[in-house]
Amino acid sequence: MIRLIATDMDGTLLDEKGQIPQEFANTLEKLENRNIKFVVASGRPYYTLYENFTPLSDKLYYICDNGAFVVENGEIVSISIIDKDKVNELIKCVEFIPNAEIILCGKNGAYHRPCSDEFTTEIDKYYIKKHIVDDLTKVNDEIFKITICNLTSTTNNTYETIKHKFSSDFMIVVSGEVWIDIMNEGVNKGAALRKIQEDQNISYDETMVFGDFYNDVEMLKKAHYSFVMENANDDMKQYGNFIAPKNTENGVIKTIEKYILNH
Repeated sequence: MIRLIATDMDGTLLDEKGQIPQEFANTLEKLENRNIKFVVASGRPYYTLYENFTPLSDKLYYICDNGAFVVENGEIVSISIIDKDKVNELIKCVEFIPNAEIILCGKNGAYHRPCSDEFTTEIDKYYIKKHIVDDLTKVNDEIFKITICNLTSTTNNTYETIKHKFSSDFMIVVSGEVWIDIMNEGVNKGAALRKIQEDQNISYDETMVFGDFYNDVEMLKKAHYSFVMENANDDMKQYGNFIAPKNTENGVIKTIEKYILNH
């Protein structure tokens, strides 16, 4: 019996316009009636996710910032703060990477330097509570994730540079076509999901997970009912026990209906 469902957002739960399916509210109500918990797992920060799901926000669990910030029943249960000196090292490193912008994610919001309209448009898709500062090394906040946006060559240029210099200190993942997320070593969606499973006494066999990208791999490994979206890259398909229909076909909702609600 499924007792816990966790899903990624972009390319998974959200449709091609980045919208939550219209059927979601009705599906969530049916899951609540069966006492099945629903977890949103994303690279997005808590403030953004909470607003995304209004007015249903308080009914959900949140794995935010790729696992660096976890909220259960409205309470912060896990947060992994990055050492300030390491934050500054990364800031200085990114300054030498062409076409890259760095965003610091902290308790009081996100921080980035003044940048072009093109970057601002991309950043604003995911960060609604943010501060624009001239010097990121002087940010006075507890930083738990560093994300890099490179609109030209994330995986080839930025990722290899960061991984070469910092792979022994950090968890570094490609979280989107133009995004790289950096957290403390051991921080990922899977570790965060395991924390929720332990808190709620829910097993691997009682968990259903949906994902489509590389930052979902660890989370997919925490559930027997692990679904990789049909729209995912082919090399992602190996990490799921099942394939769900495309996000453009409302794959998450359809799979929940097939495996849970129609039984």
